[in-house]
Amino acid sequence: MADEQRINGNMYQHSSIVLKLDNERFFGFKSISYGDAREYGKAYGAARHAGPRGRTSGKYSTEPVAVSMEKKSAKALRDALAARSSSGTSFGNVEFQIVVQYEEGTDVITDTIDRCRWTKTAGKSEEGPEPIYEDIEFDCMFILWNGKALYDDGAGNP
Repeated sequence: MADEQRINGNMYQHSSIVLKLDNERFFGFKSISYGDAREYGKAYGAARHAGPRGRTSGKYSTEPVAVSMEKKSAKALRDALAARSSSGTSFGNVEFQIVVQYEEGTDVITDTIDRCRWTKTAGKSEEGPEPIYEDIEFDCMFILWNGKALYDDGAGNP
């Protein structure tokens, strides 16, 4: 299936994104990045062509999910996760899901980032007109790109 031609059509942009963290919609973010990879090993032998004889089924991994959020939005997420913990104060052990939806009209693309945990926070404040943001990283187990998986999902999700 080829890419459709757009004539006077809207393209996805930052304002097209709906971000849901722990099933709650968040508006106070200025960026999000995420990715995954599948690394394959090659098997060589004594063949005259000296090329690979085959490859492994690969090893799947995800990149850290990086989100830059307004200070107050980051606090709201931290509070929501901490409320789910056994102590009521620790937010680092709570697993949650991130859903990123790109919406333009009736066209919707949904990426699901699953089994996430908060791993890093960095804050910075400078004098000026910009709001204060926190740079946050999450570790996740797998990503579904609009319902499609890079890993072999024959046995289900990891």
